[in-house]
Amino acid sequence: MYLLSASHAVPERSYTQGDCLKAFQASTHYDQLSRSSQTLLKKVLAADNGIRTRRLALSSIEDAFVLNPDVLHQRFVQYAPRLASDSILKAIEQAGLHTGDIDGLIVSTCTGYLCPGLTSYISERTGIRRNAIMLDLVGHGCGAAIPNLRTAHALIKSGQAAKVVSVCVEVCSAAFYIDNDPGVLISACLFGDGAGAVVCSDAPAGDRRLVEWVDASSFLRTEKRDSLRFEHRNGMLRNILSSETPVIAAESAQYDLEHMLEKAGLEKGMIQAWITHAGGKRVLEALTDRMGLKDADLSISRTLLRDYGNISSPFVLLALEHHLQLPSPSGFWWMNSFGAGFSSHGILLKAY
Repeated sequence: MYLLSASHAVPERSYTQGDCLKAFQASTHYDQLSRSSQTLLKKVLAADNGIRTRRLALSSIEDAFVLNPDVLHQRFVQYAPRLASDSILKAIEQAGLHTGDIDGLIVSTCTGYLCPGLTSYISERTGIRRNAIMLDLVGHGCGAAIPNLRTAHALIKSGQAAKVVSVCVEVCSAAFYIDNDPGVLISACLFGDGAGAVVCSDAPAGDRRLVEWVDASSFLRTEKRDSLRFEHRNGMLRNILSSETPVIAAESAQYDLEHMLEKAGLEKGMIQAWITHAGGKRVLEALTDRMGLKDADLSISRTLLRDYGNISSPFVLLALEHHLQLPSPSGFWWMNSFGAGFSSHGILLKAY
C-alpha cells in the first residue's frame, strides 16, 4: 500500500489561550469551580503549555460554555461532516485523483455519534460513489488514525479496494465538560477541532514521491484503561485524563517502536522521520526522553500543537501531511499514535 497524499481541515475561527481564559472567567462555570480549580485553570491557560491557539467549531468563544447535550450534539452534526469532507476533497485533489476513483471510505471519530454514521453524510457531500466500501470506526480515541490506516491496508491487500480514503475527524468542542476534576479541566484547555485525510492506494501514482507501507504494530494495556477514556455523565461525554498519561504514552510508544525495529531488523538510527501524535507538551517531553530523541525530531508535532492544540485523532495525519510537504528525508519513517484504552499504535513507512 502507498500513501499518496494527506490533507486537513480546521474551523475558521482561532482562539488564543488568553481568549479562552478570559471567556472562562466571564462564564458562570468559573464561579462554580473550587479555588484550587480556578488556580489550575489559570496556570494551564496562562503558562506555556505548548499551545498558543486552538481552532474551535464555535460562532463565538462564549458558545464553548453552553454545556447542553442537545447543543453539543448539534455542533458535532454541523461540523464533523463538513470538516471531514473538506479534508477528503483536498487530499483526493492532491493525489491527482477524482472522487469517482475512490472505492473505500473509512471514518474514525470519538467526539460524537450518528446513525447512520458519518460515512453517509461525507459520501453525500463529497460525491464518493454509493457502492464504495464505507466503514465507521469508533472507540479508539486520540489513537484512531493508525487503526484506521490498518483497516485501509487490509482492504487494499485483500483486493477489496484499490483507492481508499482514511479520515479522522474530531469536534472536541462538542465533548467539553467542566467540573473540579483536574483531568477534566486540563482537557478543556488542550483540545481543538479538526479533520485529517489520507489517500491510500494499491499502486504509486505517476511521478509522485513514493511513501510505502512496510508494517504496523499495536499495544493494548487494559490495566491502564481508566487512565484515559470517555465516560457519560449528565447526558454528555466526560473525558478522564490521568496525570500518568504522559508516562504511559511514552512507555507504550517505546514498546511499539522496539517491537517493530526488532521485527524489521532495523536500528533506531535508521529512522529518518518521526511522525507523532502530540497529546500535550508533557507527552512530547516524555516521548523525547523515553525514546532517546532530539527535540528537533518532534519539531513538527510541537509546531502543530502550538498552532492547533491537541485535535485528537486527526493530529498525527496533520503531522504526516507536513512531512510529505517538507519533504522529509528518504528512508524509513516511524508514525505513532496513542489514546483511549490505553492503546498505542505505530506504522513503519518507507519514503523514496
